[in-house]
Amino acid sequence: MKRAAILAIAAIVILPNVVGGQVGASLREQVTIRESLLDTQLGDLVETREELRAIWSRFEQQTGNLLDAQRQGESVESLRLHDADLRKTEAEVLAILTEMQQQRGAMLENRSMIAAIEAEVQRLAAGIGEASAPLAGSWQLVVEPGQEGVAYLQQQGTLVSGTYSLSGGFNGSFRGTFVAGKVRLERIDSQYGFAAIFYGRLVGHGRNARLQGNWEATQLASGLPAMGSWTATRIVEGE
Repeated sequence: MKRAAILAIAAIVILPNVVGGQVGASLREQVTIRESLLDTQLGDLVETREELRAIWSRFEQQTGNLLDAQRQGESVESLRLHDADLRKTEAEVLAILTEMQQQRGAMLENRSMIAAIEAEVQRLAAGIGEASAPLAGSWQLVVEPGQEGVAYLQQQGTLVSGTYSLSGGFNGSFRGTFVAGKVRLERIDSQYGFAAIFYGRLVGHGRNARLQGNWEATQLASGLPAMGSWTATRIVEGE
């Protein structure tokens, strides 16, 4: 699979700190990059489907062999060997199905991001005034289990980007969307790359605003927790 290529492309899709007419051009460039990523994801899904077909064909053949061996009264040892082969193939089927689910989920996430970017481009093209940016500014982070830190977020319409620093020496960037009071942030860690997705909602306004929700890891092999909750409280200048 082309997982490394996908992560490499996705890692550069970070909202630039630009203003005015440059914003629309930057957003359109991001759409182009994400559409290229979508083509790669689609190709990977097609390859995975072909792998599934081959494994499923082997599964059906081995199932038939086991049934024939049972009908023909083969020895218990022979039946056990047929069953062992079938169990291995069943594990491969489950693994490939899990991979396809992950690929489909990644495609849907990418399509959602493309839709959000295109909506923002249309808003800018229509000459609508700057949308409020309730997420812009500094935030005190609490990421359960067991981490605290700070984040600085920028917001351009529905698009959000920023940086963070967490206890334990973790730091990196955020990118995501804010639509209808709900936020979705992808955590790009300096050590682990695309490490987690933060889901949440905005509660309150102004200096009393806070973000709260749950997060889930995208790299279970990293040894870090797989999921948890998070909150972010606005840091008011002077306090």
